[in-house]
Amino acid sequence: MPNRFCRGAVSALTLLVLVIFMAVQAQAVPLTTKHYSLELPADWVVVSGPVKVQEAVQVVMGQKDHKSSALVIVGPANAGEGEQAAKGNAQRLGGTAPVLRNGQWEFTFEQKGVKGYGVVREDTQSKLLLMLVVSGDLRMANFVYSMRSPYRALVPQPPQLP
Repeated sequence: MPNRFCRGAVSALTLLVLVIFMAVQAQAVPLTTKHYSLELPADWVVVSGPVKVQEAVQVVMGQKDHKSSALVIVGPANAGEGEQAAKGNAQRLGGTAPVLRNGQWEFTFEQKGVKGYGVVREDTQSKLLLMLVVSGDLRMANFVYSMRSPYRALVPQPPQLP
C-alpha cells in the first residue's frame, strides 16, 4: 500500500510540476532583439517586428484585448539627440514638452481620448538611442521596465507622470 501511494504521489507531483511549468510558460513570451530582451505577459503579442527601419530596430506590441500598446525603437544616435527625438515625437503626438528625469526624456500625450507617454533614453558610449511610446491602459505595460540589455543606459525607468 505505501508503495502505491508513493508511485501515485510521484505521478501527481510530476503532473503538478508539468502543469506549473506550462502555466509559467503561458505567462511569458520572450522577445529578443540585438539591443534588448524582455518577457511579454501572456495577454500581449508582438504586432510588428522586430523590423529594421533605416538603421533602427522597431517593435510594436499590443495587448490582445486592445487596451494597451507599446512601441520600442532602438537605433544609432549621436550625443544629445535624445532631447531632439523626445521633442520631435512629443510634438508629432501633440504631447507635453519633454522633461529630463532620471536620465531620460519624458512626455505625455492624448489622442482621441487615449492617454499615453513617451520615454527617450540614450547611451552615449554605444551611440544608441531608445524610444518607448506607450498608450492606453498604462499600468498594463509596466513589464517593459524589466527589460534586459547589455546597454544599461538604454533600459527605461517608469516615468513620473503628472
